[in-house]
Amino acid sequence: MKREALSRTPAATMGVVFRRLMDAAPVAAFIKDANGGYVYANPHLLATLGRHMGTDWRGKTDADMWPPDAAALMRSGDEAVMRDGGPQVFSRVMTLDDGPHTVLLVEFPMPTGEGRIGVCGVGVDITEYSRRDAERDRLAAAIDQATEAVVITDLDARITYVNPAFERVTGYTRGEVVGQNPSLLKSGLQTPWFYDAMWAALTNGLPWVADFVNRRKDGTLFTEEASISPIRDSSGAISSFVAVERDVTEERALAERTTLLARQRALIKETIRGLRTDDTPEATAQAICRQVINVTGVMAARISLFELDGSASPIGFAVVGKADPILRKPSSLRSRQLHDRSVDGPWIEPWTRRRGHPDNQLLAGLGVHSVVYAPVRDNRQLIGLLCVDAEGSAGATDVAELLPAVTEFADLAGALIGRDVNQRAEVGRGRDRISEIIARRAFHPVFQPIVDIRRHRVVGYEALTRFDSGSNPEVIFAEADTVGLGHELETATLRVALEASAALPRSAWLNLNASPGLVIAGEPLQSILAGSKRRLVLEVTEHTAIESYPVFREAMAALGPTVTLAVDDAGAGFASLRHILELRPAFVKLDRWLVAGLESDDARQAMVVGLRHFARATGCRLIAEGIETESELAVLRSLDIPLGQGYLLGRPAPIAAWVHE
Repeated sequence: MKREALSRTPAATMGVVFRRLMDAAPVAAFIKDANGGYVYANPHLLATLGRHMGTDWRGKTDADMWPPDAAALMRSGDEAVMRDGGPQVFSRVMTLDDGPHTVLLVEFPMPTGEGRIGVCGVGVDITEYSRRDAERDRLAAAIDQATEAVVITDLDARITYVNPAFERVTGYTRGEVVGQNPSLLKSGLQTPWFYDAMWAALTNGLPWVADFVNRRKDGTLFTEEASISPIRDSSGAISSFVAVERDVTEERALAERTTLLARQRALIKETIRGLRTDDTPEATAQAICRQVINVTGVMAARISLFELDGSASPIGFAVVGKADPILRKPSSLRSRQLHDRSVDGPWIEPWTRRRGHPDNQLLAGLGVHSVVYAPVRDNRQLIGLLCVDAEGSAGATDVAELLPAVTEFADLAGALIGRDVNQRAEVGRGRDRISEIIARRAFHPVFQPIVDIRRHRVVGYEALTRFDSGSNPEVIFAEADTVGLGHELETATLRVALEASAALPRSAWLNLNASPGLVIAGEPLQSILAGSKRRLVLEVTEHTAIESYPVFREAMAALGPTVTLAVDDAGAGFASLRHILELRPAFVKLDRWLVAGLESDDARQAMVVGLRHFARATGCRLIAEGIETESELAVLRSLDIPLGQGYLLGRPAPIAAWVHE
């Protein structure tokens, strides 16, 4: 309501109605005159703040009751109400006798009857709600980020929730298992009586802790250590069940191997005792080789890994009585022979001088007559080979007896280094995929208009990247960052987007997405943007943290005056109000979750109004993202949000769609 309209409303009537409503209300309510003096405080407010306000509170201002900083904060809210002539929503933290309280204040102008405007307001203590929300959010984040799998079922054993760790361990997505019975994981290796005993304990309110041998989506078996507990509702009745599960497949397998090796080969126990959990695969392989050569009749031991191209690369090599020798790769032909033979399992063959073998002279001088080979596997996947050079002949009994021990050492090597080796291989494959995308330019830009929603006029475009494979861009960029090619992919896509944008109207600015790391890197981005004569806006998503604001601001300044900053996804991640204040962007983009359903959500509208005032105070402009309906657009226009973007205003499309408009 405008100030003129309020002045025509009988002040006495408004005041009387407000007081009658608030006298018995369980919320704090007050009226202040134009000078900020209290003329009314309802019983709830006096009961809450009576000690601060005193018995002679009438006519006093906040400055008479509160410390200077708190009083100034409250006065600033009153001034905003009287200045703008409309209601305002504030969140204030007030220190009471029992500690700090969070209060939600709604203030609006009240005519005094003298042609002046006072302020009335209602305050609700939301401390407990805030605390509960914070605790719930912390709990949800902890469960989502836990390394253990968490499964919740209802009383009928239907899955109602699984966390990301469950998806990683089992291979099933949340959508595939919700509503299903956990029995879809059964391997068939545990008896029905095992499950009967489990349900008997759970339905009687007792927890159940045991190992489960289950089957992943891809058919492979795994062992879980599970702790299942009943969940009771407020009445004490069992309402559901929660299971916390830890993948102990490798631990159980290693424990079984260790037990067996302790009985058969004391040296293997010594090997495990001498290893450290933080050792590299190379250090672990070398330690194993040094122990293997202590077995009677063994003269040398070598562990090699099979690379993606099939070549064999030694990572451990020990020889009796000598310092660790130089690691030399066998020929490509020999590598292929070893790889193909390893598929069939361990074997023994006579040692012969092979043409071009790098260790002919070394091994010939040791009296080697046979070689024992054992594949190194990780979860049945071939990753390498353990080669043991022995004194005895290939047909001798003592050499044949070496085979079980060598196989056990190879299994131990696979269990200890397999995960790290596969991770390295996956990173290598990822680098190859991203490198190929960059080299082939297997992507193209699309552009989405940014619209002045009051004038129905396109003022700018955001450049987005689409990959020829149809893959989710966020997934591809995340993979590129993981394998160390994030900046390379970013610069490649930005360069293509700038080239295509030359056909857009010169009057329109261009928004480009860039990670904080690329901005701080400086030169790569500077060289891309240097030739552009268009006004450019860099969008920095709030899903990525900025470790040093001064360094980031300095990097932005180095890009020149034609490049400004936009903070993307406001309200969804790292871009808190402090984040925006630190960066001083030219634009702040409101995330889709704030816009969705805005027309029927007063709380969202209040937040948008607050952000609008914040933007004006900090000198930036708001862009509402994800506008999809006319009703959303109408509310944003009524809330005086200047700029918008979304499917309703224009979908992302290739450059040709906008050039021929």
